[in-house]
Amino acid sequence: MDVSQYLEIFIEETKEHLQTLNEQLLVLEKEPENTNTINEIFRAAHSLKGMAGTMGYKKMQRLTHEMENVFSEIRNEKVRVNAELIDILFRGLDAISNFLDNIIATADEGDGDGEDLPNLLSKYSNENSKDNVPAAPVKSKENHGMAAAAAVAAETTKEKFKMMKIADHEKKAIIKAADEGKKIYGITVYIRESCILKSARAFLVFKALEEHGDVIKANPEVQDIEDEHFDFDFSILYISEEEQSRIKNLIMNISEIDDVAVGSFEIDGMEDSEKDAEEEKEIVKETAAKTTAVKTAPAAGKKGQATAAASAAKPIVNRSVRIDIEKLDNLMNSVSELIIAKNGLVSLSTTDSGIANQGSFNEQIEYLERITTELHQSVMKVRMVPIETVFNKFPRMIRDLSKKLGKDMELIMSGEDTELDRTVVDEIGDPLQHLLRNSADHGLEKNSVRIAAGKPEIGSIYLNAFQEGNNVVIEVKDDGAGIDVEKIKKKAIEKNLVTDEQAETLTDKEIIDLMFRPGFSTADVVSDVSGRGVGLDVVKTKIEALGGDVEAKTTQGQGSSFTIRLPLTLAIIQALMVELGTEKYAIPLGSIQTIEDVPFKDIKYVQTKPVISLRGTVIPLISLDDILQVPKEDTKSETFTVVIVRKGDKQAGLIVDNLIGQLEIVIKSIGKYINNSKLISGATILGDGEIALILDVNALL
Repeated sequence: MDVSQYLEIFIEETKEHLQTLNEQLLVLEKEPENTNTINEIFRAAHSLKGMAGTMGYKKMQRLTHEMENVFSEIRNEKVRVNAELIDILFRGLDAISNFLDNIIATADEGDGDGEDLPNLLSKYSNENSKDNVPAAPVKSKENHGMAAAAAVAAETTKEKFKMMKIADHEKKAIIKAADEGKKIYGITVYIRESCILKSARAFLVFKALEEHGDVIKANPEVQDIEDEHFDFDFSILYISEEEQSRIKNLIMNISEIDDVAVGSFEIDGMEDSEKDAEEEKEIVKETAAKTTAVKTAPAAGKKGQATAAASAAKPIVNRSVRIDIEKLDNLMNSVSELIIAKNGLVSLSTTDSGIANQGSFNEQIEYLERITTELHQSVMKVRMVPIETVFNKFPRMIRDLSKKLGKDMELIMSGEDTELDRTVVDEIGDPLQHLLRNSADHGLEKNSVRIAAGKPEIGSIYLNAFQEGNNVVIEVKDDGAGIDVEKIKKKAIEKNLVTDEQAETLTDKEIIDLMFRPGFSTADVVSDVSGRGVGLDVVKTKIEALGGDVEAKTTQGQGSSFTIRLPLTLAIIQALMVELGTEKYAIPLGSIQTIEDVPFKDIKYVQTKPVISLRGTVIPLISLDDILQVPKEDTKSETFTVVIVRKGDKQAGLIVDNLIGQLEIVIKSIGKYINNSKLISGATILGDGEIALILDVNALL
């Protein structure tokens, strides 16, 4: 079977299962007896094994199979969870992640690390299993009799179908079948534990049985079997005219069936289940519904596997979004309204009376405007995803850093449900990872130092997200030693970023901002955690490329914080349209504080730079005409228009010739056509077809 068409789905599903395993292993490390967590991990490992097997990735399949075996032993209380096992399992997840990276790059799992892990897991399971005590030899007839009795008891427990409870309508169907001379069987099927796709085997069992009779009941329910929500056995209540041996052979002929127990199903003495309104339906409908469900059960079992994937094809990897059905309903409703508005305009344009009726035309235009706004909002909501998809990766990282750096630390997260545009979420992971590693390595002190300073032994790193107007704010804070301003100043002088004289006049904030210069690092030792000269400038560049900004604050001895501000979306924004000479430009509304008319006489100069004093604040002026090399217009006005913009704590006044007004604009990339100096973040097409460039306020400031 050609499974290449399912590759994208496999990658998306594998990422989800890996994330689940990472999260649940962190819980298991703290709560070794948590059965819910153990079951969740077992299910995720089993799903991964099945998916890898279906796609033909043998190394990943073998590793996940051994992980699944270990969790099966843990679940059966044969192996205990300890620190050594957790470390091995985390190594296993890292190896799977490496396989996945290779698959994304080449569609092949490659060699990768972790070749020893399957053997290591198997060895650990064998050495630590409670079942490694050898069985006592049989020495007497009495012992032999006890063994025989035990064998009979074991055989009886195999017949799990005897535990099935039946409803009144099912009892009536059984009695009716018996009256017609048919046989009623109870069947318990045992699937081999090495089976990759349990539900596929179950599907084949049902298919074989339906050719020779009727399935009345299944335990677990058919839907649970289809979704693989069962261990390695299931029971069936079955009506047929075939002999018992024939039924057993039908099932045993299916591959990967370990065993099957078949026996007559007796009604007498069985406990009836509680009566229910739903159970009063006609037996024919009940049987038909169950049979249909079984016949249509996907042969691949879990979602993301072959047959199930055919109806769920997704776009390119990392560009898919899972959407709440309510959001799609709103989107569909807006599109319907848009069609109605279009039809109204068509109607007006094709009738003489319509063209003459300017009032009706204006009404239709207003209606269309409202619908397009609603449509825009609906599409934006569809593109939005919770930032938790990024945040959830970091607890595991902090856990590993804690061990590597020899520091006790904890990550406290909040605001994970804050939503951001998917394109922003995809890009924000690396900068956040860098800041968190920075806090763990540079920010937090060693345990002994913290205790001596009267701090809690365990250091805290805080990751918080919240919405603020049209922006999302993400904060990374720690309760460490804070940033050593003097050390930064000294390093900056050593690297010739500033002179001794300039360093003396810098404020603490300006000194901290030097950390964002390319190649700047205060690390004395190069490690695999930090100190390679790839510093905060990478974070700043990435954030600004997303239309955001980052700033740092510190309090000596109490900790430091990094605050990132990002736009909610990169697709459609509200902007102020301005004119410079004959050219039109857009300034994002989220960056604008106020618009002022300022008399020319109010311009002052500080170190030869023009500034204005506005309500007690000195604001530097930026002449856009000069920066963008636009010919200035001659004006006899005594005032000029200033757009006050802000980036973090910085403010500036942009001098413009004219204001056009506020407009909702669609951002278009200008690609490689213009080799500009970051001042232009994109372009938009106006209603009359004219192109206006969008100014990057962060770069200007």
